[in-house]
Amino acid sequence: MTHAAAPSDSFTRARRIELIALFGLLTVFIPIGIDMYLPALPTIAAEFGAPVSAIEHSLAAFFLGMCVGQAMFGPLSDRFGRRMPILVGLALYAVGAAGCALAQGPLTLDALRFLQAVGGCAGTVLARACVRDLFPPAQAARIFAQMLLILSVSPLFAPFVGGFLLPLTGWRSLFWLQAGAALLTWVVVWKILPESHPGSDRRLHPFHVLADYWAIARDRHFYRLIVPATFTGAGLYVFLTGWPNIVIGMYRVAPEYFGFTFVLNGIGLIVFSQGTARWLKNHPGEPLFFAALGVNAVAACLALLFGLTSWGGLVGLIPWIFVYCAMIGSINATAAGLTMQHFGHAAGMASALIGIFLYGGGFLASLLMGAFNAQTPVPMTALMCLFGLCGLGSYVLFRQPAPR
Repeated sequence: MTHAAAPSDSFTRARRIELIALFGLLTVFIPIGIDMYLPALPTIAAEFGAPVSAIEHSLAAFFLGMCVGQAMFGPLSDRFGRRMPILVGLALYAVGAAGCALAQGPLTLDALRFLQAVGGCAGTVLARACVRDLFPPAQAARIFAQMLLILSVSPLFAPFVGGFLLPLTGWRSLFWLQAGAALLTWVVVWKILPESHPGSDRRLHPFHVLADYWAIARDRHFYRLIVPATFTGAGLYVFLTGWPNIVIGMYRVAPEYFGFTFVLNGIGLIVFSQGTARWLKNHPGEPLFFAALGVNAVAACLALLFGLTSWGGLVGLIPWIFVYCAMIGSINATAAGLTMQHFGHAAGMASALIGIFLYGGGFLASLLMGAFNAQTPVPMTALMCLFGLCGLGSYVLFRQPAPR
């Protein structure tokens, strides 16, 4: 069933809410794919007879798949439209998740996590492009923040679902659940998502695609915001990679209670993403972006201090982790919205390149964290501190206003 896209000013309020909710839903498959199986990392390692660091590499494989998938789906969507690539991506995600449920070793798990991520990132990158297609550019940052409300719910429930299902049905059921959710969403997309982009004669030769990506990446409107967001996001992926071992391995928290350590982070993302939406309705985004980067860097430094001194143990770390993750809600929504305003002619590729930067940084950061056989929280908090300071420093370096 194919629907023609309507101009945004013809949308009823209900239709507008329906579309924004669907775009938000399409973005949750990546965080669910990450967060839901985090409590199971030690269990998977024990079943496979491998160290936890070897299973942590499946996170790095996931982030790499996101980079590759976005590099593919961005140009394809600008060439052929948005709707079909989203459907293909959801199908790949379901196949990859089902394969993970059947995996028999770390390498197989890595390969199938890669495939799952390639499919899952289609929804993330193309949801942003659909927003740019259907709504006025000035509304983009605010709509991205509203979509982040849905995205922010996943850190609240995904680790809880993973932790409580783990002792009841085993870790493989977590991937079957993800596969089923992707198939249900495929049906919803087929029924209600309009085609927002008619396609174009954009060239798909690899050299031409690389040239187009390079033209976007070297545009000052792009890198002055996305490079700082990439650095701060790398700190978030360091946290996602190292936190399960700290909570379950070092502080001996039972896996079914692991989700409680994520609650504040999800609440922070919700509060600050929606605060960002309200701010951007009547105020410029750059001051908020700068302030969020500064608070993010300070929180990372304090997390390192508490990690070095062991003040308060796990409870001493959680507040600073909360602040760091909460600021990501403002940083990413503002950076993506302000950047996409300038690339309406190539929204799919610009959105894909944003994802390539963000998740490419996450891939490298996750590999770096996985290289440590961490016995204390110091490696994780030190890397978060490094990336938080680099995010703030890079924005100060590139802060001159872009030419009109």
